[in-house]
Amino acid sequence: MQTTDSAQHKTILAQVTTWSVEERLTLIQEILGALREDLERAQREKETLDSALGLLATEEPTPTDETIHEWISEHKEKKYG
Repeated sequence: MQTTDSAQHKTILAQVTTWSVEERLTLIQEILGALREDLERAQREKETLDSALGLLATEEPTPTDETIHEWISEHKEKKYG
């Protein structure tokens, strides 16, 4: 993990170190809870994407332009006679 040496980080750390142990533990729990929510949301989004891609997956090769034009022509013949 990479540490941040920004002025804001140092300011926050200096402030937090003046807190009681109980206050710091509460902050840690809240941060971990927020991280857990973010990670769970990211996992759900990944699973949704994987599922959507799975729906599009096929063993068949991608149809050529010619094949698609044939399908369209067949559809028009069925629809319009």
